[in-house]
Amino acid sequence: MNYLVNKQRSGLLSLILLSAIFIGCSSEKQVNSAFSQETIAQAVNNNRWTFTANNASPSYGTFRNLTGGYFVKCLKDTLIVALPYFGKLNSPAGALEGNPLDFKSTNFTLTKEDKKGGGWLVTINRPDQEVQSMSFTFFDNGSAQLNVVMTNRTGISFSGSVATTK
Repeated sequence: MNYLVNKQRSGLLSLILLSAIFIGCSSEKQVNSAFSQETIAQAVNNNRWTFTANNASPSYGTFRNLTGGYFVKCLKDTLIVALPYFGKLNSPAGALEGNPLDFKSTNFTLTKEDKKGGGWLVTINRPDQEVQSMSFTFFDNGSAQLNVVMTNRTGISFSGSVATTK
């Protein structure tokens, strides 16, 4: 009889734990409820937004959670990039000192398009000699993805959120 009671308690505890996990996972879908589709559209159209990176996924290596102020800020004609880099060097030409994803640029091309089903695709080409392109996907709920193609290094992707910049 004692065994049956302990088994029921164990099952109940497992059910409570699983419920907490599912509730935690479902809350991630609402990245930023203060955002509306119009707010994000306005930020994208005005080229005044900030991407904040929460996770990094290098082409080689392991997925990493990020803590700290890693971001890409677009201020009309200026791009400020402060992201970590984890990857491999493919060519000695890329062996510059310092982090290749820490720079400020005013010399780049930016294209943007509405995605079918919601969201926006923003592509920045040649913002720095070490970066070929930065492709952002901004979703209606404020979440965002970034894929960086490097010139002499392996690529890297980031996930995070997008916000308007004043």
